[in-house]
Amino acid sequence: MTRHVPEAERRLQILSAARGIFIERGYLAARVEDIARRADLSKGALYFYFPSKRALFDALVDEEYERTLQILLEAENAAIPSTMKLFRLGRDYLEYFTAIQDPPRFFLLMTEMAIRDDGVRQHLRAIHDRFVQGISQVVAQGVSEGLIRPVDPQAVAVLLKGLVDGLSGQAAAGIRLDVPRLATDGVDVILHGLLLGGGLERS
Repeated sequence: MTRHVPEAERRLQILSAARGIFIERGYLAARVEDIARRADLSKGALYFYFPSKRALFDALVDEEYERTLQILLEAENAAIPSTMKLFRLGRDYLEYFTAIQDPPRFFLLMTEMAIRDDGVRQHLRAIHDRFVQGISQVVAQGVSEGLIRPVDPQAVAVLLKGLVDGLSGQAAAGIRLDVPRLATDGVDVILHGLLLGGGLERS
């Protein structure tokens, strides 16, 4: 007999089971009955909380979004210079992706599903745009503070978001990231550039 637990706890239990099954088998091969079994529930009981496999997947995407969004919100709302915000964002995302293995692995699954499914692709695009918007505002703040040279904030934000996504993919593939080195020399290169003098001559 299934023990009674609070609804919020049960949902987390189901989502944890679903995350594991999706990562192990992929979305298409995952079966609701296997997720229910891992969550120690009947298939009918699982459907009480989530009406479909797709609803489970979408809930996991939103869960991942909320977790990583908190890092951005903390930096956005901090009363500190823009350069410190960028440093904090880089460090905190690196620590997040290296400390917890499942989220970046699920991130890769989300990307795979976006290739196959237009609904998932639009969902992830909206999430991507929110992060680009937030990073762009931090860069624009730096320009107005006189701490960052005049650049296109959105172009820089897209590039920085791509770096974070790439590093999360490396972590998902089992490549161990050296957070202290990346958070010092790596971030220093982002903030100051590779070239002596810090500028790029354009022909």
